[in-house]
Amino acid sequence: MKNVLIVVDESESSLWLAYYAMGLTHRIAAKVSILLVMDKEYTDVNEGSDEWIGSPEKRLESVLAEDHSERTHIDFYVVRGRMEEEVPKFIRENTISKLFIGSPPTCRAESYAKLMKLIDTVNTTTHCDVEVVQKVSAHTKRH
Repeated sequence: MKNVLIVVDESESSLWLAYYAMGLTHRIAAKVSILLVMDKEYTDVNEGSDEWIGSPEKRLESVLAEDHSERTHIDFYVVRGRMEEEVPKFIRENTISKLFIGSPPTCRAESYAKLMKLIDTVNTTTHCDVEVVQKVSAHTKRH
């Protein structure tokens, strides 16, 4: 069984990743964990993303409680610190084999630079595969 990690930050726009995590538990045989990293530097770069309405921890807990399936169990962790330090540390300590992280919701160069720095750090300090996922709306028109 794989150990999968989904990383979220303090932006409201990263809430959809909790739903993504629930979907993974139904599709693949894996132990899925969500790591909420409280990193002001990372969140500040994602300017334009709304702050959580209420406590981020409580919002994620309520989302995870929505799925009562016996097959669904997601471990949920909260850390405070720098994203580039906390994510690789968690991966090593929990033998994570696959990391899912959301693509920045904005097209700002700073957001992508931070994401690329995090991916590079994970690639050079762990043996974990990384997959960047993008939120897709069912209401988006295709051209």
